[in-house]
Amino acid sequence: MQEFSSAYWAAIHVMDQLRLQVWEQRGLTLPQLRVLFLVRANPDITTNALAARLRITVSTVSGLVDKLVRADLIERRSDPGDRRVIPLRLTEEGQAVAGEIGEKGAQLMETIAQALGDDVDSVTSCLEQVVEAAREAGLSENGQGEAAETSEVAS
Repeated sequence: MQEFSSAYWAAIHVMDQLRLQVWEQRGLTLPQLRVLFLVRANPDITTNALAARLRITVSTVSGLVDKLVRADLIERRSDPGDRRVIPLRLTEEGQAVAGEIGEKGAQLMETIAQALGDDVDSVTSCLEQVVEAAREAGLSENGQGEAAETSEVAS
């Protein structure tokens, strides 16, 4: 059990370094990234819908959105049919940031897969077993009992 635990945390630590570096260079927090990727996946989503998806308060989401608007990553739009509804969309810069994070993650995965060579299939199978065991233990990809909607954050 100790070897598994050590290997698991070492893999997480090593693989997170690139991702964390990109986030830090952009000055983004994990909650901000979750908002960014949810808006990317759901253009015109509202603050209320984001709060429901993230299971946090509307005021907390509003603060996150405010910071992302100031960073020119998200824009608030208007709904001519209902002025109370304020849909959110990524700006061009927001799209670029989301793309950069996903691209660097994909490059890292490609490099690792190439380094694994012929072992890539067996390692993939083992990783799938870890995910399945976690699901059976009651965990989901986002830790909240539902499918991850921000999987690119992990890329």
